Amino acid sequence: MKNSRNNIYIVDFLMSFITVFGVVMFLPMFPHIQEVFGVSVSQISWIPNVAFLTMIIFAILVSKIINRVGIKKLLLISLILWITGIVLEIVALSNLHFYVFVIGRFVEGIGEAFMFPLLLSMNKFELKTLGSEKIGLSLIEFGAALGGLISGIISGNFINNPIQFLIIPICFAIIVGVFIIIQLKPVVLIDTDTESQNKKVKESNKAYISLVLMIFIIQTIFSSIQVYLAYYMDAISSPNLTGFVISIEQILLAIGTIAPIVILKKISLRTTRNIIFLIFVFGTIILGLQISIYLSILGFGIMAFSIGVGFTISNICVTKVISTKVSQKLSIYTAIRNAGGFVLSFIWGNMIASYHESGQSYGEIFRHLYIFEGIIVIGIFIIIIFMQKGEVMFKPEFVQKEL
Repeated sequence: MKNSRNNIYIVDFLMSFITVFGVVMFLPMFPHIQEVFGVSVSQISWIPNVAFLTMIIFAILVSKIINRVGIKKLLLISLILWITGIVLEIVALSNLHFYVFVIGRFVEGIGEAFMFPLLLSMNKFELKTLGSEKIGLSLIEFGAALGGLISGIISGNFINNPIQFLIIPICFAIIVGVFIIIQLKPVVLIDTDTESQNKKVKESNKAYISLVLMIFIIQTIFSSIQVYLAYYMDAISSPNLTGFVISIEQILLAIGTIAPIVILKKISLRTTRNIIFLIFVFGTIILGLQISIYLSILGFGIMAFSIGVGFTISNICVTKVISTKVSQKLSIYTAIRNAGGFVLSFIWGNMIASYHESGQSYGEIFRHLYIFEGIIVIGIFIIIIFMQKGEVMFKPEFVQKEL
């Protein structure tokens, strides 16, 4: 029996909420956790690094087991792993074992790795009309953004009491699990390869690769405005505003995720894409120059909104571009998205630690990092433009009529 659209929408929202709640919840606590465990910046960077690396590896594995296990069971397994990881983190904080904490983040990351490819596959198979699929994909990103917002707000009030804080996501995950058990029916996975061959559907590998590259750079930008935000705010002498800035970012990110429903009726996908990347370039320059706290917050906010728009239009486009090996390609797409976060987190963590040990201030370090990132964005943007040139998906008339 087919699932109702409302149940799919609710699961989209709740599971994506949990995923990003877990990713964001430690960001405001990094300096405190670093102090508690007595580790360096490069060591503390392994908390996000391990999570991203795990999400890269295990997201790809989803396509290998989704047909055997099923989406509903895998969603429940992901929640169990997520809760188990958090329990290990509580044990580590109670006994001051940093590497146990990292192991806990690894297990939690496995659960998070399953969630996005499962949700994208569920939408592709269950929501057949274009309007309902677009709403579902928007809700995935909206839930993710709201998860980050709520996580940042709540964790900001528990900076000195992380153990008490971690009880909250465990309770929430249990509630979501109960809803899935009761309300979600098994998702029927269709053989899209056979279906596409019968309809003689032509896929554009170039368009798919360009979207994979696009989601990679968008996730990289997203990580650059969140993962080491506490250290950036310290660089501009405003460490007490870290929680506030994360909240602003997540609010605007959430608005950005649902904005394409309106934007794409007025502006072509190609124009929207170009505006987003221009904002990324100028935003990184503003953050690198550190002219004032107000301009920096404005830069963070505008970039967060653009990231939200970028996430949703990338998801909408990738589900329309692929018609064969759907689960496999969506898993790879999600893995590459997570790779963007890992690359940024790993490189920046090591560079911040190295430069700081050599005597450079955080202000000098972030100036170099953001300016260099702006240059990278320009290079990748040019590649994406050439790859998407001539593709039907990126013609203005197609977007306005079909998206």
